[in-house]
Amino acid sequence: MSAPHENLRSLLPSVHADAAFADAVVWVQGEKALVGAGGWTVLLRGKDRLRRISELWSRSVKATPQTGTLAMLPVPTAEADEPRPQPAQRAWVAGTFTDASDEPAVLRIPTHWTEQSPQGVKLFVQDVSATALRAAVAVDEAAELAPHGHMPLPAADPQRAWDDSGYADGVRAVLERLGRPSEGPEATGEILRKVVISRTETVPADDGALWCALDRLREAYPQTWVFAVGGLLGATPEMLATQHDGAVESLVLAGSVPRGSTVQADEAAKAYIAADHRLADEHHWAARSVWEALTPVLQMDDSTFMPHVLTLPNVHHLATRISGRLKAAAGTVLDVVTRMHPTAAVGGTPTSDAVRVIAEVEPVDRGRYGAPVGWVDGSGDGEIALALRCGQAVRAAEGPDRGAGDGVANAEGEPSPDVAVAVRLHAGGGIVPGADPAEEVTEIGVKFQPMRRALGVDVGA
Repeated sequence: MSAPHENLRSLLPSVHADAAFADAVVWVQGEKALVGAGGWTVLLRGKDRLRRISELWSRSVKATPQTGTLAMLPVPTAEADEPRPQPAQRAWVAGTFTDASDEPAVLRIPTHWTEQSPQGVKLFVQDVSATALRAAVAVDEAAELAPHGHMPLPAADPQRAWDDSGYADGVRAVLERLGRPSEGPEATGEILRKVVISRTETVPADDGALWCALDRLREAYPQTWVFAVGGLLGATPEMLATQHDGAVESLVLAGSVPRGSTVQADEAAKAYIAADHRLADEHHWAARSVWEALTPVLQMDDSTFMPHVLTLPNVHHLATRISGRLKAAAGTVLDVVTRMHPTAAVGGTPTSDAVRVIAEVEPVDRGRYGAPVGWVDGSGDGEIALALRCGQAVRAAEGPDRGAGDGVANAEGEPSPDVAVAVRLHAGGGIVPGADPAEEVTEIGVKFQPMRRALGVDVGA
């Protein structure tokens, strides 16, 4: 067994050791870590982004021969110097909460990535055909290639974010709509049962701070999936879908309470979440939305549909694991995810009506928060989680006071598109009838704590 690396940044392939954080991809679960860079970035705007990413990736894989190699680091024997066939190509994905987002969905296809596990360290090198990729992108009029090393980050804009008072007002605005039939030309007319609203907070952070944040998240939350794609980083406990050889599994989280400060208080909190009817109802609708979305394509394993309490360092969650096997061959794991995104866990119930309320109430575009994030390989298998407990790296805002000498601008004095100066944190909470605005403000503050601590921000006692 190899000794663990001191930090994730050290796992960057040596040929891309100086890559900007926005250009890196990271995926960590337990003792296994994947860190990559180089290659290509495809940006997608417009409708049906996830479906189009799946189709674009499939076109690229079919047109590109798998000529990559695999080497072991460190090399233990002379025989290990011989190249080995690469098992599959791989790409990383970060979607958007809705197709209306001003921020694009991202498909990252690195040329190099390192895999660290208890068995050792492997370096993967994949030959990405520029010609094949350009041809695949050209079919999609709303897709574009971004040059290597220049993953465009959104600009910092903290002025529009809610403070505690604004968030409480947002909760009240949602409560006024709950329990009534949805209205509007595209509304379902069903009773609005739940709306998940979120808020943001901007914290100064450069590339070094973002890498350190990933290391801290990996250490503090080993039960989660730690990720970075397109400057989006976080540690999510919720897996939208894993797909492997026809087997699909999803982990649904909805309904949460903060951990107690003492053993007795924590046991009381755990007992409360397991017995509270309001939280149980909230969780039921979230799990049901995933079940109904997957039933047409999966032969379900009924024994998995059983809620349980998932305990993380800062909160208790109600969780339901849903699994089954594909009834027919699917394109990619993204095709499975497309059927359920956005879920009731991040949107509400009915989800389409709740998403429209979110667009009307929230002051900030969610971007990639609450969106699918993960990886997909050349066979279509992969792991796609939900971007929760996360933040989006942002670049300097444009303005007359910025120049090339400030370290975040190019030679023309414009903000460098891939240099992070801050991170926009996101957290959300499900609002159901009977919710108390003051309690919701407290709970949303707890949900910010993992990212705040990871970034070295004082969170108080």
